[in-house]
Amino acid sequence: MSKDWIIWAVTAWIVVFMMAGQAVATCLLGAGILGIILWIGPGVLNGIIGTDTFYTASTYTLSIIPLYLLMAQLLLKGGVIVDLFRVGHRIAGYRRFPLGVATLITGGLLGAVSGSGTASAAALATLAGPELQRVGYTRSFSVALAAISGSLSVIIPPSLLIMIYGSLTETPIGHLFIGSIGPALLCILVYVGCLYAFGDVVPGVEDGVRGEVEDDDPATTRRSVSAFIFVVALMVVVFGGIYGGIVTVGEAGALGAFAAFVGMIAMRRVGLGDIGRALVDSVKVSAMLLMLLIAAQIFSRFMSFSRLPTELLHFAEPLVANPTALILVLMLGLFVAGMVLEEVTIIVLSIPIVLPMVQAAGVDLIWFGVIACFVISLGLLTPPVGLVAFSAATAARTPVGPVFRPCMLFSSISAFVVVAAMMLFPGIATWLPSHLN
Repeated sequence: MSKDWIIWAVTAWIVVFMMAGQAVATCLLGAGILGIILWIGPGVLNGIIGTDTFYTASTYTLSIIPLYLLMAQLLLKGGVIVDLFRVGHRIAGYRRFPLGVATLITGGLLGAVSGSGTASAAALATLAGPELQRVGYTRSFSVALAAISGSLSVIIPPSLLIMIYGSLTETPIGHLFIGSIGPALLCILVYVGCLYAFGDVVPGVEDGVRGEVEDDDPATTRRSVSAFIFVVALMVVVFGGIYGGIVTVGEAGALGAFAAFVGMIAMRRVGLGDIGRALVDSVKVSAMLLMLLIAAQIFSRFMSFSRLPTELLHFAEPLVANPTALILVLMLGLFVAGMVLEEVTIIVLSIPIVLPMVQAAGVDLIWFGVIACFVISLGLLTPPVGLVAFSAATAARTPVGPVFRPCMLFSSISAFVVVAAMMLFPGIATWLPSHLN
């Protein structure tokens, strides 16, 4: 079989099985094994599969993923989502625009303890959606704002997407975490401006009306404030420790998981059953991600044998000579991919192909990783699939079509402003990492 036909066969394998609903890890693993067999022969499989599997599974950077997942699961099982929003609701003073801003900030804080955009969006849609409607926002806009807030989890550390990017590119994850803070804050500011300018309000609804009586329960208020302070302190300790050089990223993950465990027990937020479920959920997600990365490693080995990235690099030489044009093309591709694929799938499929181009163009990998994750997060808000928007609409039991309209408006403006700012001022993503101790 000719080399071109082998590449087409591998591509067809991925497309057919993904359209059939197979797991991405299964598709990549099968495509990698098929490609290696057709390109070289079955004799090399024992050495390649065993070696690559062991190497990927034993990589130190992957050991931090279960730690951050456990920290997030313990906080979620402790019900801190409700407390974060309740405190934001109280600070907003039952007013429309401040409550919308509080929802965005809650989404940012939730991203710091969750790392999953779809889960954050679904939680905010059920929790914040009714309150946003009560103060006057339309139902579709309330759900859209919850989806937009939830999408911040993709770029706010400890984002799973950033950790996977760091593992695939061997870029320091601590530097990626710190580098994503500036663009995330800028993105939140852009969303706040969009909320002020384009908030969709039902005519005649009075602003500033107080909510339910139970919001004034002193015990509930103390419980929420204590949880809010604990989460903020935990994030400051974890990421402040990384920035100050006091702890490594792995040590920060262990510290965060242990502190979440002790804190949730001390506040009587979790029992043995909750702890068990948090451990099980963390193991499930960790195993899924590990299998996906092993499959990506096998597929990358086939890509190396086929020299496809090298051929693509030669084909893209005019773009490589112009890094600005290259980044714009890649960002457009990632944005389109985000419309139809899950964020982890996009990173795993694209990195083996685009990384040689990015390196040849001399682009900083920390900067590229942050901007790539940001653009993917915007694609998750837009049709035809828009997984984060769809998750929020499903949780709120509302049609997804009207939800897409505000999401597309916010994401388009944010894409233009944040991407332009990061390209004109790369220090937004690189200045803080350059000062890590």
